[in-house]
Amino acid sequence: MTHSRRAFLANTAKAAIAGAVLPAMAEAAPQTIGPQAIDSHVHVWVKDPRYPFAEGANVPEGVDASVETLLRRMEANHVSRTVLIQVSHYKWDNRYLVDCLTRFPGKFAGVCRVNPEATDAADQLIYWVSQGCDGVRLSPAADASGDWIRQPRMYSLWAQCERLHVPMTLLLPASRLPDVRPLIDKNQGLTVVSDHMADCPIGDTASLAKLLELARYPRVFVKITHLWSLSKQSYPFRDSYEMVARVRDAFGSQRIMGGTDWPIKTELASYEQRLALYREEIPFFNAEERKDVLYRTVQRVWPSRPK
Repeated sequence: MTHSRRAFLANTAKAAIAGAVLPAMAEAAPQTIGPQAIDSHVHVWVKDPRYPFAEGANVPEGVDASVETLLRRMEANHVSRTVLIQVSHYKWDNRYLVDCLTRFPGKFAGVCRVNPEATDAADQLIYWVSQGCDGVRLSPAADASGDWIRQPRMYSLWAQCERLHVPMTLLLPASRLPDVRPLIDKNQGLTVVSDHMADCPIGDTASLAKLLELARYPRVFVKITHLWSLSKQSYPFRDSYEMVARVRDAFGSQRIMGGTDWPIKTELASYEQRLALYREEIPFFNAEERKDVLYRTVQRVWPSRPK
């Protein structure tokens, strides 16, 4: 795979940059009734020798995370499209993700991963975008192992992302938000998405302030997800609503989106319950804001492609 990627880059990198002007931005599935939704955040994986897991991957046993199972759940729950986020089990090998995009056109957008510490990270991004991916995700840890986000090579990767017109998606703690502000400043035409409200702990006003500071950038979006992990309560996680409201007030409903993060930690909330949070449980969205959260914002960031 590495050899074929290098060969591809040697022959078509220039064409990829010029032509990759993509949009800017076995299990029974219970059925719920609700308005249309586009899910901004799902992971899929399968135990298949064609798609080996990365060395040391902590893959949970007994979880059916196949794309076929996801499609059944989508159909049963009125979810028209889903954004697939490359799962860490495969690390930088996005082949299963690309396979899902290829086999089910029109159903998915795909966010790949590249090795951010590699000297050819920007070239990796060109390759995976050429294969159908619609963005990239970076995940710098809070400790010193995530200090690569401060390295100069980040500027070339972010610039490449902007040239390709695909979103930069960030899984990072609030303590890392100051590290990405120079990168956002440098690439103000780039759409940036903060996953899971930067996992700001409920009640941590200092962490939340770091996230809200990014509202001044008009191309920064926020997924109001992980309520089930952040909350100290059981479903419907009402202690998280104040934080969601503050994010909505700062960014506006047109820059926030819901998502299920299926099938991660489904013991805390089912796929159906997570959808219901945005469809009905969070009480303060008006009708137009709820449409933004359920599908319109996701559609702005990851528009539908022709089948």
